[in-house]
Amino acid sequence: MEKVNLIIFARRPEISIGKSRLKNKIGKVLGANFYYHNLLKTITKINADKRINLTLYVTPDSALLNWPKSIFPKIRRMPQGPGDIGEKMWRVFSKNPNKTIIIGSDILNINSRIILNAWKKLYTSNVVFGPAEDGGFWLIGISNSKKIKGLFNNVIWSQHNTLEQVKKNINSSKKISFVKTLKDID
Repeated sequence: MEKVNLIIFARRPEISIGKSRLKNKIGKVLGANFYYHNLLKTITKINADKRINLTLYVTPDSALLNWPKSIFPKIRRMPQGPGDIGEKMWRVFSKNPNKTIIIGSDILNINSRIILNAWKKLYTSNVVFGPAEDGGFWLIGISNSKKIKGLFNNVIWSQHNTLEQVKKNINSSKKISFVKTLKDID
């Protein structure tokens, strides 16, 4: 089996950046601390599996230079660039037209077994999703981005039906598969 092309979308872990809904619930310091430790745990789990080729797409773009030395500084990092999450994900898929999987960095029970299962599904499916408990998705994989058009058009992000919105944008001739439903931390 070829190596899994896995992208993790990550924010530079610090008190003033990202996870504002989580930080509003539990406080800025606890929210930033939780995110930092979960990001570290996620990368450690995934990076240990040599069947997976891992790249971090980071935000803000300045995180390319200001990345914490404690979080795998040798893993390749790329900027997410401007736009909403759909524009950022589509840019990644466009740059990686063959099988690619994107996950978030806030998934509690992620493991390489689920990632490998999603990758296998891309051999027989056009799109694979990892549904999130909140109606969104924590994983999306595409077998060939040139065969998918308008995937994230008119999606209202952070809604309880984000997955359904994206599925409606997929032509009915395309095969969709799913992996395990997990909880992501907003």
